[in-house]
Amino acid sequence: MKYAVLGGGGFIGSHLTESLLMLGHDVTILDRPQARYLARAKRAGAKIVKGDFLNIYDLKKTIAGAEVVYHLISTTVPQTATNDPLFDAETNLLGTVKLLQEAKKAQVRRIIFTSSGGTVYGIPQKVPITEDHPTEPIGAYGISKLTIEKYLHLYWTLYEVQYCVLRVANAYGERQPIKESQGVIPAFLDKIMHDEPLEIWGDGSVIRDYVHVNDIVNALLKSALYREPTGIFNIGAGRGHSLNELIEIMKNVIGKSIRVNYASGRTFDVPVNILDISHAKAQLVWEPIIGIEMGIGRMFEWMLARQHQDK
Repeated sequence: MKYAVLGGGGFIGSHLTESLLMLGHDVTILDRPQARYLARAKRAGAKIVKGDFLNIYDLKKTIAGAEVVYHLISTTVPQTATNDPLFDAETNLLGTVKLLQEAKKAQVRRIIFTSSGGTVYGIPQKVPITEDHPTEPIGAYGISKLTIEKYLHLYWTLYEVQYCVLRVANAYGERQPIKESQGVIPAFLDKIMHDEPLEIWGDGSVIRDYVHVNDIVNALLKSALYREPTGIFNIGAGRGHSLNELIEIMKNVIGKSIRVNYASGRTFDVPVNILDISHAKAQLVWEPIIGIEMGIGRMFEWMLARQHQDK
């Protein structure tokens, strides 16, 4: 099959691209020229479009002939979206509508979008959270993700462009950016590596669902083969850990004492988020296999190796 991966030079996208190539598929990726893993993807056999998600020509070139398009691009994280909601809407939302227009013209069969299981539901009324839980995001990031989901459904209704939405929990794993506010696990591990204290917003009781990148990629691969025309799936571990529990796990895995500084909590942080993944288990025949201890250990080893390579 022919696939297009928007964001194929990034954290999740590079893992997905390599998996698709290993399975013998034709892959074209679109990413910024400075994306960290573009050269690696090219060596693996991917076709590369260095460009801009908002550029129609770049989109056309990337998705031409593709049966399935993976939309992994996001120009913001929750904090930056809150700081500049206009930029978040202009880049992520407008870019996706352009993509949908071009996908319709190119007769793309399916678009697979990585949404945010951690933000689209807002403050949970119950946990674990099922896909039919009310969606009341309390931050700009979740609002734009949810709006993109609605546009995907619109283009299925009007033009029969199939879609799958994966509402991903807190992703982590090898190749995750460390200095770009993309996750608490790499931020904590980086501090530990440099013997610096951890900075926590609130009292450390905030609970999140953490899922390893390899498990996310497996869900992305399976969603391309889903037999129904549309689907929305929670992709997580199905269990939660507080920040304080996460620190204890890191202590046990790494074997180092850890200093912690606590600060005032943030208004856009929901107190608990644990995803119910039974729908994905049943419909995609998917489930996570990398536990948090193993995942943190693998990521820490990767970070140590990367640090030595940079010296």
